[in-house]
Amino acid sequence: MNLIELHIIQSFPVTCLNRDDVGAPKSALFGGVQRARVSSQCWKRAVRELAKEEQPGFFGGNRTRYIISDLKNKIVLKFDQTEEKKEEKAQILANAIADGLGKLDSIEKGNVKTMLYVSQLELQNIVNKMFELDFSELLNNILDENKKEKEKEKVTKELNKLAEKAAKNMKNAVKDTADISLFGRMVADDHSLMLEGAANFSHPLSTHKVSSEIDFFSAVDEIMPEEEEGAGHIGTLEFNSACYYRYIGLNLDLLKDADHLSHFSDEEFNSVVSTFIKAAILAVPTARKNSMFGFNPPEFVLGLKRAGQPLSLANAFENPIRPKNGYVVPSIEEMKKKFESLKNTFGIKTEKEVNIPELNINIFIDRLLQNNS
Repeated sequence: MNLIELHIIQSFPVTCLNRDDVGAPKSALFGGVQRARVSSQCWKRAVRELAKEEQPGFFGGNRTRYIISDLKNKIVLKFDQTEEKKEEKAQILANAIADGLGKLDSIEKGNVKTMLYVSQLELQNIVNKMFELDFSELLNNILDENKKEKEKEKVTKELNKLAEKAAKNMKNAVKDTADISLFGRMVADDHSLMLEGAANFSHPLSTHKVSSEIDFFSAVDEIMPEEEEGAGHIGTLEFNSACYYRYIGLNLDLLKDADHLSHFSDEEFNSVVSTFIKAAILAVPTARKNSMFGFNPPEFVLGLKRAGQPLSLANAFENPIRPKNGYVVPSIEEMKKKFESLKNTFGIKTEKEVNIPELNINIFIDRLLQNNS
């Protein structure tokens, strides 16, 4: 397995990057003490959004249940301009395809029951395939006012079977699914459409013991009558301050295979990997972005290119860092020490070792991608 790995030390004062079910910062026990934690899913979404902003042509996936209107619009454009009742026909076809992908929930709302991770070009592939199938007579029977409801139900089932065939085309190679290849796709109703993600993310954990704190706040009612007293609103928020260790691993072999990005040129492939690495380093979850502003870039990034199994350095912090002159410097030192120990003990070899801030981010990425074709 050929890998690019990022080991990141990142400090955040006064934040709640990822909330639990009661609105408190997420946490975990590690090394016998409570740590601050951010779920991998939370940070992955931040990375996806930043990558899409940087390169929307390749990162075109969306997680959604609302696919019917997109399908309908694409179907309408496929019909000849002279086609009768094309809006009604497009709606029926869109419903059939959506049911094949995720089971219809509400036609009025335009959603299915299951969240789908899908791109616009994938939906277009499905529509194109549908138009290669013989559905005209089925559509006409469904729209025939003289047909009984039982007959229409039978014909609708036949149309749905055709739509299920068309839905299999979602896996055909297109150029706007780099994010789906990187992060993977789960389709509960059709396992053939599932895709293993080439990128691995740890749950970021604080390198030290962390306890949440409470922020009591009040808001002034600025036009409250003079005879009234007290605040217009009072409340509390939980937050913490923490220095995190983050791990991101990218399986280059998997990303290059036939189910992922083998249809990309070397230049396109490297562009995708470059965008992903940059987003993985810089993206930050946006929870409470206006009230706590947790946009702190990493203090240190160790970038590795090597062959073998993925390698976490989280156990560098199993014994929590004790505060001396802050947590960042000792966290970096412990992580480096752990990496050297693992290399010596298990004979781990690396093709490249680079770091930020020794290199700026652009040179850092270029070094990791050198001779990557």
